Amino acid sequence: MIMKNNSNDKIPVLSIDQFVNYFLDHNYDENMFDSEGHLNPNYNSFKKTGIISQIIEDHWDDFYKQNKDLVDYYRPNAKEEFEKVIACHNKQLGSTVYQCPECGDYIFVGNTCKSRCCTSCGYKYKLERVEKILQTAYNCPHRQIVFTIPKEFRKYFFYPLDRIDILFEAVCQTIYSILSESFKKKKKRKKKYISKQKFLPGFFAFLHTFGRDLKFNPHIHILIAEIKISNTELKKWDYFNFDALSFRFQKILIDLMIKNIPEFTKEDARKAFLNHKKGFYVYAEKKKFNNLKDGIEYICRYCGRLAISENRILNYDGNNVTFFYNAHEDESYHEVTVSAHHFLFLLIRHVLPKNYKIIRYYGFYRKKPKMHNLIKKLIDDVKIPFRKQLLKFELSIQKYFKRNPLYCPHCDVKMECVVLIT
Repeated sequence: MIMKNNSNDKIPVLSIDQFVNYFLDHNYDENMFDSEGHLNPNYNSFKKTGIISQIIEDHWDDFYKQNKDLVDYYRPNAKEEFEKVIACHNKQLGSTVYQCPECGDYIFVGNTCKSRCCTSCGYKYKLERVEKILQTAYNCPHRQIVFTIPKEFRKYFFYPLDRIDILFEAVCQTIYSILSESFKKKKKRKKKYISKQKFLPGFFAFLHTFGRDLKFNPHIHILIAEIKISNTELKKWDYFNFDALSFRFQKILIDLMIKNIPEFTKEDARKAFLNHKKGFYVYAEKKKFNNLKDGIEYICRYCGRLAISENRILNYDGNNVTFFYNAHEDESYHEVTVSAHHFLFLLIRHVLPKNYKIIRYYGFYRKKPKMHNLIKKLIDDVKIPFRKQLLKFELSIQKYFKRNPLYCPHCDVKMECVVLIT
């Protein structure tokens, strides 16, 4: 198989075994192969293993052997996802080989795993999602709203995970239920009016399955445009009745659970109404972001990665992991030390099914309204191709790490692609 590069030179595409024979006929560094003649996975590979990846690599095999039945039953794709993380950037997934035209040394740029459980690939996934949302959004204020569920409800969404679709549906119905309402002050009181005209909202919904302490706590963040659109009119929409949101989300979600979750009974629903007389907690205060991009990045930060960031891990000694969190209720500081195996349990429960859509578009962000061309977009269409280029491997590494990955580290000249390993 032959592939062509940008300069029309033919680049051989080889298997690992073919690659070994290929380089045995060329000049190579003795460290390129290990003592058994296999390709050394660490030779000039640019692989940077984070703490979480290291924990997975050190303990996954033993953990999976001990907990195979539980893992395969509740999170059947966890094995595949975690093994991808272990193989990410090394030569097991293939790589592109570059050679310096001056010193002749080789650099291996390993293929990435594209797993949401990988801190490296997950970060790139986040950047791509943020950019896609920015390219879709209109140039208007947006409000963050968070829809949460009580602790006793969480067990119903832990397994099977496709039940989380019920949360998305409940949020969508809640937003549409208040869409036609408007309020005007009359004699120092707000009076509600119901519009007969059909309007369309526009919002992005983001799934988070965890709290700061890594417990399973599914909730939905949305970023909603503070405008609503009909076929002929655009209206400002910046007032959201908190009580209406809380009560309606409660009622709509409970009705959907009775309909779709067999073990959730009408008695469970009755208790939920009694125990939560003010509705389910919905946060809709205006959160101050410098700009819409900051708001999207804030909400997207865990949409493509594991439930904890590297900088929250204080120590890993090979057997135990210490991490910290600030409690959401009072911002109090907590440190937690658990075994590496227990830490993997904390991570695995947040592994979502393959191709599961954790970011969803609704209203006029899902389907363009008739007035689309009359509304100013946040990013002009002419800028989009250039912004997409900034997400490419070479430019993104330059942007965030201030170095060109395709330049020889010894000679500082552009290296040439010579082989693709599959």
